[in-house]
Amino acid sequence: LFLAARVQQSLTPTSLTWAGIAVDAYYQPVRTIGGDFGLVAPRADWLTLLVCDVSGHGIGSALVANRIYAETMSQIEGGVELGPMMQHLNWFVKRSFDSANFYFTMAAARLNRDGSCMEFAGAGHPPAMIVQPGRKLRLLESRSSVLGLLDRAVPNDVTVSVPVQAGDRVVIYTDGFTESSNPQEEMLGIEGFREIVCDAAALPLSGMKQEIVER
Repeated sequence: LFLAARVQQSLTPTSLTWAGIAVDAYYQPVRTIGGDFGLVAPRADWLTLLVCDVSGHGIGSALVANRIYAETMSQIEGGVELGPMMQHLNWFVKRSFDSANFYFTMAAARLNRDGSCMEFAGAGHPPAMIVQPGRKLRLLESRSSVLGLLDRAVPNDVTVSVPVQAGDRVVIYTDGFTESSNPQEEMLGIEGFREIVCDAAALPLSGMKQEIVER
C-alpha cells in the first residue's frame, strides 16, 4: 500500500508556465490510494491538460490508473488528437480488462501556443468550466459516456473547439470537489462548485486555487 501510494503520487500533475499560459495544479487523495490522476504535458506547439478518474479505490484502481496513464502519455507523445486518443483508450481498457468493475471518466483540453483556441473533449466527467471576472461562466459538458465499458462510447464529434482569450480561467477537476458535503450532509454539486469558482476567479491564479480548496 505504501509503495502504491508513492507510485500514485508520482503521477500528480505539476504547475508550470508555457507560452504565456499559466497552469496551477492541486492534488490531495481522500484515501491512501485510488484511481485519479492528472497530467500537464507541454509540447512544441501545444499544451495538453488532462484529468482522469478510474472507478473504485484501492490497489486495483491504482494499477489500472497507472496503466491508463502510461497509455495516455504514449498517445500524447505520438501527437494523437483528443478524440482518437479517447477512442483508443476506451478500446484499450475494454480489451485489456473487459470488466464492469473498471471504467473511467476523463476530461482533456489542448491549447495552441498563442492561446487563442482550446480543444476540449470529455467522457462522462464533470463539466469543465471557463470563467473570466465579470463574465458569465461557461460549462463544457462531456459528449462521450464513461470509457472502458461500451465499444462505441466515444462519438466522432467528441471534441469541440472553444475560443479563449487573455484572462480566461479554465477549471478541470474531479468529483472529489462536487461530492464534498457540509455538516448537514448537503452535497456541494456542480452548481455549488460553480459559484465558488465564479467568486474566486478575480484572484490571482494561485490564490484562486487556494480559495477553491478552502471553500
